[in-house]
Amino acid sequence: MARDEERFRLRIPLGEAVAFALDWSDLDCEAPSDAQRQLIGLLAVDSLQYAEQWRMAATLQPV
Repeated sequence: MARDEERFRLRIPLGEAVAFALDWSDLDCEAPSDAQRQLIGLLAVDSLQYAEQWRMAATLQPV
């Protein structure tokens, strides 16, 4: 891995991450931005793909 490359991983339960990304929850944030929701959503989809749960990952990905 290159020195300037950063890696992120989801550290909250997947169900909470999906609810946050879909605007069903605020995860105790005062005013979560769309960018925050998108980032958590991307990490959730990445987690599902890594676990080879392709059907659920495809359901969450935008068309």
